[in-house]
Amino acid sequence: MNKYTIKKAFEKSFPSPIWKIEVDCACNCMAIEYRDPGTTLPSFSVLDFDGNVRCVALPADEKEWTLEAIQGEFLILKRFGSSSPIEAGIRILHYPSRSVVTTAMEYVLQEVYQGTVVARHRSIPEGLLFSMEIATGNITQSKDQTYLSPPLHIHYPIAYTGTLPHFIREIPFVDSIWLLPFDDIYIWSYHLAQEHKYDLHIALSTKNELFDTKIILKGLDRLIPQPFFQVERYIFFLSHTKQEIVTYLV
Repeated sequence: MNKYTIKKAFEKSFPSPIWKIEVDCACNCMAIEYRDPGTTLPSFSVLDFDGNVRCVALPADEKEWTLEAIQGEFLILKRFGSSSPIEAGIRILHYPSRSVVTTAMEYVLQEVYQGTVVARHRSIPEGLLFSMEIATGNITQSKDQTYLSPPLHIHYPIAYTGTLPHFIREIPFVDSIWLLPFDDIYIWSYHLAQEHKYDLHIALSTKNELFDTKIILKGLDRLIPQPFFQVERYIFFLSHTKQEIVTYLV
């Protein structure tokens, strides 16, 4: 039996369009931010890579809050302003208990490290940084500390412009074909025209042989410019309505 196959892992729908997805590679889970089209208020849900729901529809009380990261049982939010992509305001949520660990309105998020948020105070000149412990919200001055970045194994395909192998060259794809090497295989993604619409396909191959293909999304009105992202052996697709995540194992 051919071990190079594409298998659907799960499919999840959301009541509103997805704005952001953040991944915790250490815990194999993801946080999804989606927003009500009328109020633009965000809600957050958490899934593991098998599609199990760990948290559903955790709401924010203001539309300026947006998802920055997920680590373990915690969501890290930041605020964005009307005239800038980020302003003062950091909130940490413990999503299993749906509780707020801390809200620090006087701090501007700079970076998220393993177990720590690094921030600056909005009233203190730049250069002086503070550390916020994610699990407790405790804030201390950052003094030449060494921070560890969280493990991130997220990969994105690139539009391939090289010489195509013969089994891919024969496919009448529209516009670009996308490629992501993974271990000893190649993951291809492309659109095929179908009655004035488009179907999004995925294919697995080695350098010399095509093993498996699947139609991922059907009846698209337009091409999807970044078709998927990959974590470990999972490939994640966002539907054209941005209200559904479709996940496959390769």
